Amino acid sequence: MTTFSLEWKLLREDALKICCICIVYPLCTTLLLLYMTSLFDGMTLRQAFTALLGQVEELTWMYWTLLWFGYVLLIQIIWKPRSTSFSYNMLLRYPTKSWFWLNRLLILLIFTACYVAITYLMSFFLFLKAHVTLQFDILIVLQALILCINMYCHALLWKIIELLFSGKIASVLLIILFFAGIKQSAPYIPFYYGLMGNFEANMVAIVLFIEGLLICMMCLLIVRFGLKKDYF
Repeated sequence: MTTFSLEWKLLREDALKICCICIVYPLCTTLLLLYMTSLFDGMTLRQAFTALLGQVEELTWMYWTLLWFGYVLLIQIIWKPRSTSFSYNMLLRYPTKSWFWLNRLLILLIFTACYVAITYLMSFFLFLKAHVTLQFDILIVLQALILCINMYCHALLWKIIELLFSGKIASVLLIILFFAGIKQSAPYIPFYYGLMGNFEANMVAIVLFIEGLLICMMCLLIVRFGLKKDYF
């Protein structure tokens, strides 16, 4: 059995918690906006998604706060500490120890994509009630991709802080970072680059390239710090 299969098997213990977070939080945040569907009247589907998930407005800051809080909980469940005996077993069984960490990184990326996809699906049902013009645009997919990558960057930052200090410190700092990005739209705040409405379409490739490099660098740091923690 590979380390990837073992990780999936261990996650079955928390399957109910993961499903609740991935479904309940996007659902609750969508229900929060039911009384504000008039905001999206007369918009196309892309305009509605941009208004809700492409930028943070004064009326939607609570929506984003709950959505990010659910993601922080998801990170903690997916990356919760394994038992010492399990970690020792992985170190003894597999000669390439970095795969153990790379698999954990990949699994969170999968669940991050699921979390964003469900959020967009719930928002779509909200727009149906708002009588939005149902006209598909490829930019909607690009917008979701940008948000997913940005959320994953935050998760990797959480893991680095958790490895260097503790999970509690990492969670507090991440929530502060999220809240700062929600309350203030500024280029020096990382969350700014997860919202496509904040920058021009011709900047998308540059933003994706830079965030891709950051992901690679942070993944390498996590594997390095993780291996060092395993052995020492």
